[in-house]
Amino acid sequence: MSRRMLLPGVLACLVLIGLTAGAFMNSIQNALTLPARSPNTTPAQTAPGKQPAPPTTTSISPTATPATMVQMPQNILAQDTFQRANQFLWGTASDGRPWGGDANVQANIFSVHANHGQIMNGNGTFNALLGPPSVPNAEVMLDGSLSHFDGTANLGVVLRYTDPNNWYKALIDGKHLILLKHVNAQSTTLATVAFSAQDDQSYVMRFRVVGAMLFARVWPTGTTEPTNWMITAADTSFQTGQAGIRVVLEPGMTITVTSFAAATASSNI
Repeated sequence: MSRRMLLPGVLACLVLIGLTAGAFMNSIQNALTLPARSPNTTPAQTAPGKQPAPPTTTSISPTATPATMVQMPQNILAQDTFQRANQFLWGTASDGRPWGGDANVQANIFSVHANHGQIMNGNGTFNALLGPPSVPNAEVMLDGSLSHFDGTANLGVVLRYTDPNNWYKALIDGKHLILLKHVNAQSTTLATVAFSAQDDQSYVMRFRVVGAMLFARVWPTGTTEPTNWMITAADTSFQTGQAGIRVVLEPGMTITVTSFAAATASSNI
């Protein structure tokens, strides 16, 4: 076949191919184009047959409110709710006053743990004092527990405390609520009433001294405070002194204090 006859045929084929490609160009372009993706976004990988999990949200709990005492008079002398970091000794109370007595000396026995005051690893009598050193009429309130009552160990609070040998004390020993006076290292029971206290149960103790009259009551934490004093007594051995906590421990026992407060008192109600 001559070259003149071949050339028109080739030109005709090229024209036909061009027309065909133009007709399908949009379809071919769409097939070769990838879907658009936001920058830095990775497609989620979901197992077959399962829906993607919803986004995880973190809820923030409100800040815990420090433990509070049963309502005390407004004229507070000293107070501690133990809302502070774990530490040896009781250090400085929540009212800014330093603890006295054994509470800031016996580091192997007194500590603050989990927002509670602890007295443990001891054998014998220990004192923790807080507030002004010389107050005539006052009351104290303690919220605390003892891990085991054995007839000797006790949990108590003191008023008109002048030194380790002179004070008034209200205590629970597992079977009784007792009022004591300790004069020149000699103890005398002023009054006692039956009260069954359970191991590791938290109790609130309230002790008041006005003039020559002493009053005390105790009740389980979280229950209603009794309206009447459980025991009363009269004594004139001491006229002023400090408020605090006084306990007796046996080996292996732990006393846990949630809160302590002392206030001036002007009546016996």
